[in-house]
Amino acid sequence: MKKHTLLSDIAVYLLIIFLFIVPPFFASVPVDGSSLFADWSFPWRSLLLAILSVAVLIFYYDSNSDEKNDGNMAGHGIYAVWPKLKVFPVIFTFGMLFSGSLFVQYFGLAFGFVSEGVSFNHPQGALQWLFCLLNFLCAAFYEEVLYRFYFTDELKNLLDDLPGSRFKGKWLEWLCELTGLLCFAFAHLYLGWLSVINAAYAHIFLRLCYKKTGKIWPCFAAHFIYNVFSLILL
Repeated sequence: MKKHTLLSDIAVYLLIIFLFIVPPFFASVPVDGSSLFADWSFPWRSLLLAILSVAVLIFYYDSNSDEKNDGNMAGHGIYAVWPKLKVFPVIFTFGMLFSGSLFVQYFGLAFGFVSEGVSFNHPQGALQWLFCLLNFLCAAFYEEVLYRFYFTDELKNLLDDLPGSRFKGKWLEWLCELTGLLCFAFAHLYLGWLSVINAAYAHIFLRLCYKKTGKIWPCFAAHFIYNVFSLILL
């Protein structure tokens, strides 16, 4: 039997939305032309969000413990991050992310769409590289937990549980998938429209990776590797 009521699940879901999903929509690049990452200091914010994401996973797992007892929890809660050593999904997803990013950049250059005012300083020295990698690690983790797992799956569960809901079956699934895609894409609007397009493309393949594997960790690994390569090469 569920340990949480539908009302409490909705309240927690809305709280997580306002804490995690809404803030990026109000972000902006520096107006003075400085780099978005002027210095690579210790990523306190990313680390905090990653820790809170673990709490989100635990809550989701706990609130769906009745499904676990029925043996239907594959791909949910703690089971969604427990690793199985399958390298191909990571390599394939990273390849699609990186090739798609290159295409979007060349498309932008060809048609004159350039994200003005957005720049990134490369880390200087071993300590800044350590902080940079930790930042990417935490950011990739909490974004995968929130956008590829919790946001879409929990939205589907809540709408499905609502009495008298008009959205059922495939319509409900497509509505939730589209909502998750748009939220992740437009969370990058402060970086320019090319970043919105790139984020939408990335979300599709990261979400497919999660749906195919039933695990978050391949998406997390591909996302982290993509961020590092993008900083170095792009």
